[in-house]
Amino acid sequence: MSDHSGLRHDEDDEAVQAVVDRVLSYQAGAPAETVRAELEAGLREVGATRSGEWLDTHARDISTADPAQS
Repeated sequence: MSDHSGLRHDEDDEAVQAVVDRVLSYQAGAPAETVRAELEAGLREVGATRSGEWLDTHARDISTADPAQS
């Protein structure tokens, strides 16, 4: 498991950062596929898009984050 403090402040777009924070809070340690689906759903809710590479990277990082670090 890894420290995920970098995920908490890597977005300039506040709505997208809120999506990352929410998914990180509820899905840390979940399978990457689940995390990616949650990120995609959250982005749709706020009317934002990100590249497949962004989604894969963030899904992997959140999936390997230590839930106890939240």
